[in-house]
Amino acid sequence: MKRRELFRRSILGLAGTALAATSKGEPETAPPAEARKIDPEYDASKELARADWEPVFLSPHQNETLILLSDLIIPETDTPGAKAALANRYIDKLLAAEAPDVQRSFLNALAGIDGESLKRHGSAFLHLTSGQQVELLRLLAYPHRLVTWGDNRARFSGHDHFRLLKDWIARAFYSSEIGMEELGWEGGSFHEDFPGCEHPDSTHE
Repeated sequence: MKRRELFRRSILGLAGTALAATSKGEPETAPPAEARKIDPEYDASKELARADWEPVFLSPHQNETLILLSDLIIPETDTPGAKAALANRYIDKLLAAEAPDVQRSFLNALAGIDGESLKRHGSAFLHLTSGQQVELLRLLAYPHRLVTWGDNRARFSGHDHFRLLKDWIARAFYSSEIGMEELGWEGGSFHEDFPGCEHPDSTHE
């Protein structure tokens, strides 16, 4: 399913605006926005490529951190990576229409990455050197390597934060045309509806 269809089915009118206000500390008591009909030909994914695009849910720092993470987790190789697929913009769009608990879990994960970075290097993840960024992500992705084996850490919150963000980034990437092409998609359309047999019952045995 292409991004255009995902947006058309999941984004309901002004819901994103109301939830974005919540993320910036405004009261959660605002009246719910009314859903509006969306033109079937409306392609919201085109908005992601606008030169004047700005996040509607994430703060500038959160957005830049997400761009960096997406580029490190699915980097450009011989094919474009998550940054070129605008994974951060797609995630921002979806988060704006998500439930508050989903929004909180995502923001907590981003904050958790910065927390680990501050604890180990005294700076937010965005401001580390590229070597430090890669080293920290390796620790978060593989916390029970030989150097840490035997620490008896049943849980490691940094690893949980990394996995949540990686899952969001992977879903965003592979829902894009770039990601689908990497999986072998050649531009064909999916059928939305599969009507049943239209022959009269009398013709069936």
